[in-house]
Amino acid sequence: MTGTHDDRRDRQQAVASVVLKIVGIAVAIGLVIGIGAWVLVKALGLSSADTTSGVAHVDPVTPLPSSALPVPGASDLPTPDNTGLVTPGASVSGQLYLSASPVLVQPSERINLTGQWPGHDNQSLLVQRFENGQWADFGVQVRVNLGTFETYVLTSRTGDQRFRVFDPDTQTASNDVTVTVG
Repeated sequence: MTGTHDDRRDRQQAVASVVLKIVGIAVAIGLVIGIGAWVLVKALGLSSADTTSGVAHVDPVTPLPSSALPVPGASDLPTPDNTGLVTPGASVSGQLYLSASPVLVQPSERINLTGQWPGHDNQSLLVQRFENGQWADFGVQVRVNLGTFETYVLTSRTGDQRFRVFDPDTQTASNDVTVTVG
């Protein structure tokens, strides 16, 4: 009978030893995570808190935007220029806009064309390229969805290439964008 009692005590001691080892490992992992977090907070400078208000003080480098998306028809929408870049602050509501990126590509690299045509959802637009002194259909169409559109083109012609989109129903053309292929 004493042999069974000793086996039970040995098993209990072994289980207690395993439990203590697991707790010790958990404490060690917690310490490593805690110290790592403390070092990260110090390195990022997040520890400078205003002790009188209890709120951390952060000086923003640039202010956050006050709105997520421009409202179609607003008078302060950006104006695209002929480089595909947008000039903020000009009044351009209700017009067909186009931008291109990147503006410098190698032959047959993707050129992303995006733009706005507020109030003309489901309208099909033609992509055109300026060739031999006139605008020619490029063979790509894009549909307006929620006032915006996006597509891409590929060209192997080198040099400055001018693109625009054209709405055949309203006979309206966008601004043109220039992409240098070389």
